[in-house]
Formats: sequence, structure tokens, C-alpha cells
Amino acid sequence: MKKAVIIGGRGKVGSYLVPMLVNDGFSVTNVSRGVTEPYVENEAWQDVIQLTLDRESEGFEHKIAALSPDCVIDMICFENSDMEKLIDKLSGSVGHYLACGSIWIHGISETVPLKEDECRCPLEHYGEQKSLMDFTLTRRYRESGFPGTAVHPGHIVCPGDPPVNPLGFKDNSVFETLKNGEPLYLPNFGMETLHHAHASDVAGVFFAAVKTGKPSYGEGFHAVSKSAVTLYGYASEVARWYGKEALLNFEPFDEWKNRVSEEAAANTYEHIRRSPNCSMVKAKELLGYSPVFSTYEAVKECIASFGLI
Repeated sequence: MKKAVIIGGRGKVGSYLVPMLVNDGFSVTNVSRGVTEPYVENEAWQDVIQLTLDRESEGFEHKIAALSPDCVIDMICFENSDMEKLIDKLSGSVGHYLACGSIWIHGISETVPLKEDECRCPLEHYGEQKSLMDFTLTRRYRESGFPGTAVHPGHIVCPGDPPVNPLGFKDNSVFETLKNGEPLYLPNFGMETLHHAHASDVAGVFFAAVKTGKPSYGEGFHAVSKSAVTLYGYASEVARWYGKEALLNFEPFDEWKNRVSEEAAANTYEHIRRSPNCSMVKAKELLGYSPVFSTYEAVKECIASFGLI
């Protein structure tokens, strides 16, 4: 039986990925700092070995390697130096290492939809490190054959966790505004984009990479929905779910930001200045994987979990 070790497997993506691995016959060990419940319940979790281990603890990398895993799926690595410490220990023994990246590896788009290797000028430390992790895995494979893969999710949507809403931040009251037929103010002309990803589709890309093996080594893959959506289109579609026509108004961002909290405005700014719109062609061609959920399908399922549909 093949052994899979997933670091941070009880999060949104892991809640779907772990059952996929178990049902495929893997012996799965979940590594986390504490005991938490997965976002989505599944009886497969009864067969998962739980290991409490902090990445910051001494000997973390050695302890992971000592599990003799066939594959390691690293969901919670945020610094390239931390990843390099781990893959140095795994080199020569692990069959496949997969790291969770982010579409924040991209900066400002020039053409859309973006391919994985385009516009790689991240705008902040988080994106810089995720991009560097991707480059490191590519370089290691070319230089020494290390079997590494990066998966780059969009705005992850999962039941039980508020999705990024049509204003570009997480707050379910925006959906209630549209449900009640009340006016909603969008920044600028509402033409900036968001690119969500259902957690099960992100898990699907990871799983497809595990099953595909060698063609995924040294590669990075987007994990997003079928297409990006504009703020305007998103708000209009949500209103239709409630049998309403969206009453939308528009203001320049510098005026609009005064309508929301400072934190919400900052989140919106980070989303709309990137306006992600990412291609899934590479995942289809190399992994045979296409997303199951559209953004609207993913969000509708999610807000239904809060009783909003």
C-alpha cells in the first residue's frame, strides 16, 4: 500500500483530498499542529493516521522523512527556505512532493487568461515566496530529477467558509443585500475580475498530479474555476438566484472604500488590482483534469451552507 503524508490536511482543500487518497488505496497520515475537524465530513477520515507536529519544531523535516512516504503533499508551506529544508531531507527517497502555491504568483495581468509562466511579478512577499517555491521545484527537477509539483489555487470556496463576495472581500451580508433587493455599490465600473476555485477542484488537481506522476514533475498548475467573473457579473448572477434584478451603483475606488471597513477595502484593493483570470489548459493537457465547478456553482453551494439560498 502506498503511503501519503499530507501536511495540513484538515483544511478546506485537504477535507476533499484526503478522502480521494484513502478511497484510492493510499495509507494516509495527516500532519497538523493540533486536532481540528475537517471542513467537510467523510467516513474516510476514520482510516487516517493523525500526527501532531509543528513545522517550527526541531527535527520536523527528519520526522516527515522518517515516515517513508511515497508522496508528501505540503498544504501549509509559505516560505521557500522552509520548503527547501524539507525537500533536502526527502530527496532520493520520496516518490512525489507536491506544494500548495497560489495564483498570487502573478502580478498585474497583461493578457488573459494567464498561463502559469506569464506575468510572474508578484506584488507582495506571500506571492513572491509561492512563486519562488514553484521555480525551485522546476529547477530541482531539471538539475537532479527531484519529483516536485506546485498547485496554485484561486480564491478557494468551501461550504462553511464565507466566499469572496462580489465586492472582493469575505462578508455574507453582501449576499443578503442582493437577496433583499437593496442597492449595492461596486468599486469603479465593476469590471475587475475574481477567480474562485471550489476546494474539491483544487483537491482534484492535486490528486490528478499524484496519479499522473512524472509528467507533472517540475511543473506548476493553476487550480481555478471554469472562468473568472467580473464583480458586475457576479453581483448580477447572485441577484438572479433570488429572483431579483441587481440594483447596482458605481463609485471610484477612493470614494467607494469609505463605505466599508478599512480591512474590507484593503482586501478588495488586493483583489481588484490583480483581477486574476487564469487558464486551466495546462492542467487539462498534462493531467487530464478540468474543473467540475463554475464560480457560480461553487459560491451557490457555499452560501447555501449558511442558509442564504
